[in-house]
Amino acid sequence: MAGDEEPTFICRKGFHAINIQAVAVANLSFTNIVVRWPGSTHDSFILANSFLPQIMRGVNGWFLDDSGYPLKKWLLTPFAQPSNQQEQRYNSSHCSTRNTVERAFGVLKSRFRCLHKTSGSLQFRTEKCIKIIECCFKLHNKAISERVPLQAGNNAVPVYHNPSSEPTGFLSVTLLSTHGGNAPKTLVSKNYS
Repeated sequence: MAGDEEPTFICRKGFHAINIQAVAVANLSFTNIVVRWPGSTHDSFILANSFLPQIMRGVNGWFLDDSGYPLKKWLLTPFAQPSNQQEQRYNSSHCSTRNTVERAFGVLKSRFRCLHKTSGSLQFRTEKCIKIIECCFKLHNKAISERVPLQAGNNAVPVYHNPSSEPTGFLSVTLLSTHGGNAPKTLVSKNYS
């Protein structure tokens, strides 16, 4: 990549990237993706400029995410520094539930090695990279729905997942450590005491 926009595509880890926001569900498929912002774009900016805030206004439920996102009534983040046992249990439950998202991305990257940084990079214009990434997500979802196993050398590896289709998480590709507000504390006091 060259040109005036190149620095914006360098992520906080020091390599060229496109920041992806995605909603994953229990069966490891993705129900919403945003693939368009340079790697240096902050997660909260991507969220604010997506359709998720409008969608969630009329929904009774929550997304789980890391602390790179702002706390909202519908978006629960972990406590940065849990101060009691209830907050520690909340963080533990939050982490284990959000693990579904990490697993979904792991399966996606295993299935489409061009998305994994250890396999090199996509050597195309940004617009074409975005189309390739979106296509990988769609093919991943099709593979999940058809129960296509992963390939490990010459061996097929089944993808185990929870068959439920209830949303369990929300993902960002960067991890930051800021959050505030009382929504998780209210949830903790009701469910983790």
